[in-house]
Amino acid sequence: MNDNQPVFHPAIHPSSGKNDATIRELCSEQALKLIEILPAITRHDDWNKLRQDALEAAGKYDRAIAAIDAFYELPDEEQTAELMAMVIRAEYLARKTFDAYRGEIEIRKRELAKGIH
Repeated sequence: MNDNQPVFHPAIHPSSGKNDATIRELCSEQALKLIEILPAITRHDDWNKLRQDALEAAGKYDRAIAAIDAFYELPDEEQTAELMAMVIRAEYLARKTFDAYRGEIEIRKRELAKGIH
């Protein structure tokens, strides 16, 4: 990335995943709003809290991926559309949350390198 380009949080822009629009329809408006404002919230965290929250978000994302894997290990008759929607929604929200924390950490690293902090 060119240093003259603006830095954006990954959570602000739609993900490059082509199915994200469909997945967003599975999410509550409240969850989507929280994901949208998360970059502004993380901006006020101190470095230790940011790192701690990022690690927690990474753990949630790992668990969401594990839940998808577990879903596909279920017998076909137990793989309901409702359960599939739940695990896909959880993965999307966990991914977007992790992206927001990772984005804020990258922004702060660039700012630190430039002597802003």
